[in-house]
Amino acid sequence: MIYRLTGLDVIGEPDPIDVRIRFYADPPYSTYGQRPEDFPRVHAKPGVPSKHRYKFDDALCLWYPLDPEERRWTSSKGLLDLIEIVRTHLFLEHYWRLTGGEQGGQWLVEDAPHGIPESGAWRSSRRHKRRTAAGPGPRPPR
Repeated sequence: MIYRLTGLDVIGEPDPIDVRIRFYADPPYSTYGQRPEDFPRVHAKPGVPSKHRYKFDDALCLWYPLDPEERRWTSSKGLLDLIEIVRTHLFLEHYWRLTGGEQGGQWLVEDAPHGIPESGAWRSSRRHKRRTAAGPGPRPPR
């Protein structure tokens, strides 16, 4: 299923932005243990520099896949919530480019880490939630 938004207004952007949101029944990309309907692909302003896009298809990286559900979008929150996340992300990209982009541009909100731990812990969101709810765990001896 594809939703096409024509002319999304984004603060700071001089022109409205076209956005494509695509949901897959069987995604051709990893959903990191999330349901496919909770991990759509969103594209806007193809090819512009960005700190948070997937390199292989230029989709917006809108949340950290290993975050607990309350910190990321899920289909139960509705399409309007997703559109507002996209609008905010596009504003943050624009501001990051205006303030220097790759040469020290500023991302105005908390930055999620890049990459997925290789331990395999991402495969189970239940395990991840337990780990994050319990805190970082004991510190290693110095």
